Amino acid sequence: MEAEDALIQEVPAEEAVAETAPTNGNTPIEPDLASGNFIKVSAKGNVKAVAGKIAHSAREGEVPAALCIGPECINVAIKAIAIARTYLQQDTIDLSFQPAFRDADRSKKSLALYIAKGKARAPISTVDDVEMPIGSQSKPQVVAGALAARIREEKSVCLTAIGIDAVSNAVLAIGNARLYLEQDRKDIRALPSFVQVHKNGRDLNAVRFALVVENI
Repeated sequence: MEAEDALIQEVPAEEAVAETAPTNGNTPIEPDLASGNFIKVSAKGNVKAVAGKIAHSAREGEVPAALCIGPECINVAIKAIAIARTYLQQDTIDLSFQPAFRDADRSKKSLALYIAKGKARAPISTVDDVEMPIGSQSKPQVVAGALAARIREEKSVCLTAIGIDAVSNAVLAIGNARLYLEQDRKDIRALPSFVQVHKNGRDLNAVRFALVVENI
């Protein structure tokens, strides 16, 4: 896995701009979970079982939030959402998620992934203005600064990650970018899918995060 991570380049230094998140706002800490509609994702959880629960919930009503602590849990949850999206294709339902930090200390990898369902749309073009590869050593807040800057430029952006730590870093970057974009009255949601990335003569499995920008 480390060899695969090494093939992913980080955001160029000239694009690496860290930002300061607003001290107030709805995004830094998770929204209310008092309804009890959530699932706790285990680091050793069965990905397909979690995906099945998410897909079943989407067909029946509201999709539960996924609570994650640590890179392994985040990775399981993201893969489960990606698989659930394939399960729901025949139902013309699609899923996206928004990460919210469960602690004011955003360096802690404790997240709630809020999953939303909607009608399946035409496939999003795989040709993006900016594709940002994320590696195991990428700094989420720095990546988030570059991501927010591209969104302000109204460019289409996607993230690509190979490996557990890279996937976790991508999700943390999206969570931080949501904070940075609050002042612009914009928000983002992500649609994860599996892709193959060709690097150095090898085809590697990766997770691609297509991003949808919303005005708030």
